[in-house]
Amino acid sequence: MVPGLTRSTWLRAVAVTAWLALVVTTDARGQARTTLDANPLIGQATAIRQGQNIFRGRCAVCHGIDAKGYRGSDLTSGDWVHGGSDRQVFATITTGVAGTEMPGNTSLSEDEVWMLVAYLRTLSAPGGPVVERGDAPRGEQLFWAAAGANCGRCHMVGGRGGRLGPNLSRIGAARSASALEREIRRPGEVIPIGFETITVTTREGKRIRGLRKNEDTFSVQLMTPSEDILSFMKPDVTVDAEPLRSLMPGYAPERVSDADLHDIVRYLRTLRGK
Repeated sequence: MVPGLTRSTWLRAVAVTAWLALVVTTDARGQARTTLDANPLIGQATAIRQGQNIFRGRCAVCHGIDAKGYRGSDLTSGDWVHGGSDRQVFATITTGVAGTEMPGNTSLSEDEVWMLVAYLRTLSAPGGPVVERGDAPRGEQLFWAAAGANCGRCHMVGGRGGRLGPNLSRIGAARSASALEREIRRPGEVIPIGFETITVTTREGKRIRGLRKNEDTFSVQLMTPSEDILSFMKPDVTVDAEPLRSLMPGYAPERVSDADLHDIVRYLRTLRGK
């Protein structure tokens, strides 16, 4: 104990010092940075195995257990939209990508991120990116045409279109071609946050179906198919969630042929934002 300090004052000082040390340690670990341009663990078998374990625990839920894309992009194609150098991939993993569903992995240490990068480097398909099928200009016409898929009625691209569905201005950087095909055919499989379907029933028995935009302990807000935003106090209504149900209809082959689907997806894959 420091002379001149009471026991209670000394204990408080020790507690504050310990808390500051924890904050500094957490911040240092939670903000993984690197001064290296190249991965020091590249090609190391042990690092690759550990990187695979990290990937399966943290990344596979979006990118798929085989990394070919589920709700996230395909990591096997070699198409590194946000930069393909070791340092750029490191930054993408640690800080995430603004405006997308890719979060920052701030709890990973620098070594853990390099292990993950070492594993990702083993996944690239030989021969470079696969040539994608489809006609993008024709797909763009189908996307916007009322007589086609008419996707622009609900989805926005570059400030044009509807707001009922997710903004697709950067969808080509976030989804693989196979993921886009699946989401068009079976949209209920993966529903982004903020686009879950709910039904609100008022005390008078009126049922209102729409997208859950916000919900807390006391209230719920939804967007109707006509893009009206409505707010309700929970004591006044009953809220029923509809998991795995999307307001977007499934576009079966009899509605959108395989050829049309490939063209639309090819167009969507060109949408990378700025």
